[in-house]
Amino acid sequence: MPRREWERRYISQYLMETWPEGGWQLNVELGPIPQDYVDRYGLGKAAAIFRPTRPRVDAVKWTPERYYLLESKIRDIKTGIGDLIHYRSIVPDTPDLPFYNGQPVVCRLVVPWMLDWVMASATSNQIEVAVVSYDWIADYVKERQNYFTAEYRAARAAKMQLRKVLGVD
Repeated sequence: MPRREWERRYISQYLMETWPEGGWQLNVELGPIPQDYVDRYGLGKAAAIFRPTRPRVDAVKWTPERYYLLESKIRDIKTGIGDLIHYRSIVPDTPDLPFYNGQPVVCRLVVPWMLDWVMASATSNQIEVAVVSYDWIADYVKERQNYFTAEYRAARAAKMQLRKVLGVD
Protein backbone atom coordinates (compact mmCIF):
# COMPACT_ATOMS: atom_id res chain seq x y z
CA MET A 1 0.00 0.00 0.00
CA PRO A 2 1.45 3.39 -0.89
CA ARG A 3 2.32 5.72 1.91
CA ARG A 4 -0.34 8.34 2.53
CA GLU A 5 1.09 11.84 2.78
CA TRP A 6 -1.22 13.28 5.44
CA GLU A 7 0.75 16.45 6.13
CA ARG A 8 1.23 17.10 2.41
CA ARG A 9 -2.55 16.81 1.98
CA TYR A 10 -3.04 19.11 4.98
CA ILE A 11 -0.73 21.90 3.80
CA SER A 12 -2.05 21.61 0.22
CA GLN A 13 -5.63 22.05 1.36
CA TYR A 14 -4.61 24.99 3.56
CA LEU A 15 -2.78 26.69 0.69
CA MET A 16 -5.66 26.18 -1.75
CA GLU A 17 -8.11 27.71 0.70
CA THR A 18 -5.87 30.53 1.95
CA TRP A 19 -4.27 31.57 -1.34
CA PRO A 20 -6.36 30.15 -4.19
CA GLU A 21 -4.65 32.56 -6.59
CA GLY A 22 -1.41 30.59 -6.21
CA GLY A 23 2.02 32.11 -5.76
CA TRP A 24 3.19 29.25 -3.58
CA GLN A 25 5.19 26.06 -3.92
CA LEU A 26 5.29 22.80 -1.95
CA ASN A 27 8.31 20.92 -0.59
CA VAL A 28 10.95 23.60 -1.15
CA GLU A 29 14.63 22.89 -0.63
CA LEU A 30 16.57 25.26 1.57
CA GLY A 31 20.18 25.83 2.46
CA PRO A 32 23.47 26.44 0.75
CA ILE A 33 24.92 24.75 -2.28
CA PRO A 34 28.72 24.73 -2.37
CA GLN A 35 29.93 27.49 -4.68
CA ASP A 36 32.55 25.29 -6.33
CA TYR A 37 29.73 22.96 -7.47
CA VAL A 38 27.71 25.91 -8.74
CA ASP A 39 30.77 27.17 -10.64
CA ARG A 40 31.46 23.74 -12.10
CA TYR A 41 27.92 22.54 -12.92
CA GLY A 42 25.67 25.58 -12.80
CA LEU A 43 23.03 26.27 -10.17
CA GLY A 44 20.41 23.81 -11.45
CA LYS A 45 22.67 20.76 -11.65
CA ALA A 46 24.47 21.65 -8.42
CA ALA A 47 21.11 21.90 -6.65
CA ALA A 48 20.14 18.49 -8.05
CA ILE A 49 23.39 16.96 -6.77
CA PHE A 50 22.79 18.32 -3.27
CA ARG A 51 19.01 17.69 -3.25
CA PRO A 52 19.17 14.66 -0.90
CA THR A 53 21.09 16.57 1.77
CA ARG A 54 19.08 19.79 1.84
CA PRO A 55 16.23 20.29 4.30
CA ARG A 56 12.77 20.96 2.88
CA VAL A 57 10.10 23.30 4.16
CA ASP A 58 6.54 22.12 3.54
CA ALA A 59 5.68 25.21 1.48
CA VAL A 60 6.61 28.76 0.61
CA LYS A 61 4.31 31.61 -0.40
CA TRP A 62 5.62 34.78 -1.98
CA THR A 63 4.17 38.25 -2.27
CA PRO A 64 5.96 41.52 -3.04
CA GLU A 65 5.66 42.43 0.67
CA ARG A 66 6.40 39.11 2.45
CA TYR A 67 7.91 35.69 1.98
CA TYR A 68 6.24 32.93 3.99
CA LEU A 69 7.85 29.70 5.16
CA LEU A 70 5.04 27.29 6.06
CA GLU A 71 5.38 24.12 8.06
CA SER A 72 2.40 21.87 8.81
CA LYS A 73 2.15 19.42 11.66
CA ILE A 74 -0.72 17.16 12.58
CA ARG A 75 1.21 15.28 15.25
CA ASP A 76 4.20 16.43 17.31
CA ILE A 77 3.33 20.07 16.77
CA LYS A 78 6.22 21.46 18.80
CA THR A 79 8.80 20.12 16.34
CA GLY A 80 7.42 22.50 13.73
CA ILE A 81 8.73 25.43 15.77
CA GLY A 82 12.30 24.13 15.72
CA ASP A 83 12.02 23.33 12.02
CA LEU A 84 10.87 26.86 11.21
CA ILE A 85 13.60 28.47 13.34
CA HIS A 86 16.19 26.47 11.41
CA TYR A 87 14.61 27.14 8.02
CA ARG A 88 14.47 30.89 8.69
CA SER A 89 18.17 30.87 9.61
CA ILE A 90 19.22 29.32 6.28
CA VAL A 91 17.09 31.46 3.95
CA PRO A 92 20.00 33.90 3.34
CA ASP A 93 22.20 30.95 2.29
CA THR A 94 19.65 29.54 -0.17
CA PRO A 95 20.56 30.63 -3.71
CA ASP A 96 17.57 29.05 -5.46
CA LEU A 97 14.64 30.08 -3.28
CA PRO A 98 11.68 30.56 -5.65
CA PHE A 99 10.68 34.22 -6.11
CA TYR A 100 12.60 35.41 -3.05
CA ASN A 101 13.76 38.98 -3.57
CA GLY A 102 14.75 39.96 -0.05
CA GLN A 103 11.20 40.28 1.31
CA PRO A 104 10.83 39.98 5.09
CA VAL A 105 10.47 36.29 6.00
CA VAL A 106 7.36 35.24 7.92
CA CYS A 107 7.29 31.78 9.51
CA ARG A 108 3.88 30.17 9.87
CA LEU A 109 3.07 26.89 11.60
CA VAL A 110 -0.17 25.31 10.37
CA VAL A 111 -1.77 22.98 12.92
CA PRO A 112 -5.19 21.46 13.68
CA TRP A 113 -5.02 22.37 17.40
CA MET A 114 -2.72 24.24 19.73
CA LEU A 115 -1.56 23.90 23.33
CA ASP A 116 -0.89 27.06 25.35
CA TRP A 117 2.74 26.24 26.11
CA VAL A 118 3.48 25.48 22.45
CA MET A 119 1.78 28.73 21.43
CA ALA A 120 3.94 30.64 23.93
CA SER A 121 7.04 29.10 22.37
CA ALA A 122 5.88 29.96 18.85
CA THR A 123 5.12 33.54 19.85
CA SER A 124 8.46 34.01 21.58
CA ASN A 125 10.20 32.79 18.41
CA GLN A 126 8.21 35.11 16.11
CA ILE A 127 6.30 32.27 14.48
CA GLU A 128 2.73 32.80 13.37
CA VAL A 129 0.30 29.98 14.10
CA ALA A 130 -2.69 29.10 11.93
CA VAL A 131 -5.05 26.69 13.68
CA VAL A 132 -7.05 25.02 10.93
CA SER A 133 -8.79 21.66 11.02
CA TYR A 134 -10.60 19.60 8.41
CA ASP A 135 -13.07 16.74 8.87
CA TRP A 136 -10.63 14.09 7.62
CA ILE A 137 -8.07 14.91 10.34
CA ALA A 138 -10.25 13.25 12.99
CA ASP A 139 -10.21 10.04 10.93
CA TYR A 140 -6.42 10.21 10.65
CA VAL A 141 -5.99 10.76 14.39
CA LYS A 142 -8.30 7.84 15.16
CA GLU A 143 -6.35 5.63 12.76
CA ARG A 144 -3.07 6.60 14.44
CA GLN A 145 -4.53 5.92 17.90
CA ASN A 146 -5.59 2.43 16.82
CA TYR A 147 -2.39 1.64 14.93
CA PHE A 148 -0.68 -0.18 17.78
CA THR A 149 -3.70 -2.03 19.16
CA ALA A 150 -3.80 -5.82 18.97
CA GLU A 151 -6.90 -5.72 16.76
CA TYR A 152 -5.30 -3.37 14.24
CA ARG A 153 -2.08 -5.42 14.11
CA ALA A 154 -4.07 -8.63 13.54
CA ALA A 155 -6.16 -7.04 10.77
CA ARG A 156 -3.02 -5.62 9.14
CA ALA A 157 -1.25 -9.00 9.30
CA ALA A 158 -4.27 -10.67 7.67
CA LYS A 159 -4.33 -8.04 4.94
CA MET A 160 -0.61 -8.43 4.27
CA GLN A 161 -0.96 -12.22 4.11
CA LEU A 162 -3.82 -11.89 1.60
CA ARG A 163 -1.72 -9.53 -0.51
CA LYS A 164 1.12 -12.01 -0.47
CA VAL A 165 -1.16 -14.88 -1.51
CA LEU A 166 -2.67 -12.77 -4.32
CA GLY A 167 0.70 -11.38 -5.39
CA VAL A 168 -0.44 -7.77 -4.91
CA ASP A 169 1.83 -5.00 -3.64
